Amino acid sequence: MRILRIVIFFLISFIFICFSEGNIETVYLIDYASVKVLPNYTKETFIHQKIKIETEKGKKLAHLQIPFDSEREKIKFIEGYTLLPNGKKINITSKDIKIVTPAEFTEYTSLYPGYKVMSINFPGVEIGSIIEYKYKVFTFKPLIENHFWDGFYFQSNEPFSLSRFELTVPRKFKIRIYEKDVELLEKKESLNFITYIWEKRDVPGIVEEILMPPLKEIVPKVYVSTFNSWEEIGKWFYEISREDRGRDESIRGVVNQIIKDKKTDEGKIISLYNYVCSNIRYVGLEMGIHGYKPHSPEEVLKAKYGDCKDKANLLKKMLEIAGIKSYLALVNTDAKIEKEIPFPGQFNHAILAIPKENSYIFLDPTTEVMKYPDIPPYEQGKLSLICGEKPEIVEIPIFSPERNLRRRITRADIDKNGNLTGEVTIIPNGIFEASLRNYFRYLKPIERERRLIKELNSLLPGTKLLFFEISGLESLESQLIEKYKFFTSGYGIKVGNKIIFQPVLIDKLTDLSIVSLEERKYPLRLGSNYIKEEIVEYKLPENFEVETIPSDVEIKEKFGEFYLNIQKTDIGLKVKRALVMNKLEISPEEYKKFKEFYKNISFYDKLPIILNMKGD
Repeated sequence: MRILRIVIFFLISFIFICFSEGNIETVYLIDYASVKVLPNYTKETFIHQKIKIETEKGKKLAHLQIPFDSEREKIKFIEGYTLLPNGKKINITSKDIKIVTPAEFTEYTSLYPGYKVMSINFPGVEIGSIIEYKYKVFTFKPLIENHFWDGFYFQSNEPFSLSRFELTVPRKFKIRIYEKDVELLEKKESLNFITYIWEKRDVPGIVEEILMPPLKEIVPKVYVSTFNSWEEIGKWFYEISREDRGRDESIRGVVNQIIKDKKTDEGKIISLYNYVCSNIRYVGLEMGIHGYKPHSPEEVLKAKYGDCKDKANLLKKMLEIAGIKSYLALVNTDAKIEKEIPFPGQFNHAILAIPKENSYIFLDPTTEVMKYPDIPPYEQGKLSLICGEKPEIVEIPIFSPERNLRRRITRADIDKNGNLTGEVTIIPNGIFEASLRNYFRYLKPIERERRLIKELNSLLPGTKLLFFEISGLESLESQLIEKYKFFTSGYGIKVGNKIIFQPVLIDKLTDLSIVSLEERKYPLRLGSNYIKEEIVEYKLPENFEVETIPSDVEIKEKFGEFYLNIQKTDIGLKVKRALVMNKLEISPEEYKKFKEFYKNISFYDKLPIILNMKGD
């Protein structure tokens, strides 16, 4: 998911562009950024990029968009042109440049008035063209008084001929520098300033692998910061989130109404969390100081929308009124942070941390579909900065597989022709309940049925839906349960007097795309721990008996487990199947073993049951 969160981390580098394996879309001939910071912490950023378009898809770069915050930044487009393959040069003119508020954000300008985009369209771009442009961004108002930070990435999916970053700072500044796979090329000193230069040449494009870590984790990079510690950042964020205090009567009335029947702190937390999730719309837009400083809880409650820190801060205020202490916490939902350098731009999201004994309960009210006390899997295992009186870096716990359990119970009736009628009950928890709630909640009843019919037919062609019901969808305080009944013709294949069918109906592991590579260079990130449990009770046709059933299977590896058990019953068969995943990341060294594990599951899922007509 990922919409821009706490701060637009404008790194003045390149755009991470999509990659089609084996097909270079563009070549960055020049990728250059120069940043000069003045003694008052204002700065001037100069960007120069020269890009060769190699494919049809690469032509999308003919539309350049440069976001900026008009309340603290000015932007100047210096020059740009398209060089056609035949040598003709077409310069950018004023008619090709527009400064706009993106249409999707116009309704939110009351809270976010400064968000603008400079939009430049390069004329005449075709395959083989070169586009080149230069522009400057003047930051006349620092985000954090008396502080500066920035960063640069030296690699992407596409090859770079030259990637260069220059940073000029006053000599009196004490800066911290973090380098990954790149070394300082040159350091120039003058009377009042020091210039640092990093450069890499002939950098190949990264060939992406399915479910690999994000690029910002693995590419060469430089981070610079004037902060001395994470505690310093946490204290600053703690203070700015406390500035709008006192005007809470409107919120107090809402809180008292919500918690009036709640006797325990946990009951109050659940009710207030559910209220913010369900009644305050999430808007993923943050720029300028409001990329860090929450709007006042009163503003957010009145507007009925807000970004991540707005929603978290409103919940914090409501809990405070209810007598429960909590803190805003910063986290990166996409990538692991580099703990070695205190750098605000490493975080992209704000959540809430509630002290409990020697730990915290973490809540994320932006998800709108996660039940208390669950949090999204992309936040689990990440380092979070708790912004309280004594800020600290804390690792968010990783949930056990049992927290994400999906149980599907199916009663299936196979007739003598192999046709199957099934009644299904799904009881999801954790990520499965959140996913199902998110999947269905905005759909009309008829749309929900059609979605299910489409999904069933992708697994069981020719299926007809006979009944569908979903309960607990609207309330986070209710258990979501899905029930449906369906008919599938020819599920069992008739071969003479035999019927052959696969015991697992719906959740067969047939997609092996995540283990399609023979080997990996980067880790495989699976997302979450979970348990998928399937129980299928078959009623077999009269005059048929079981000829062959697969033997019991039990596979145990450190990253997962698989179980399959099939037993005869008075009316037919009972199939029990469970897949347990208990590791979020598979290293390249573990990948071969994991691939074998995954392929074995797919093999056992395909083993058939064979019925034979009695007397044959």
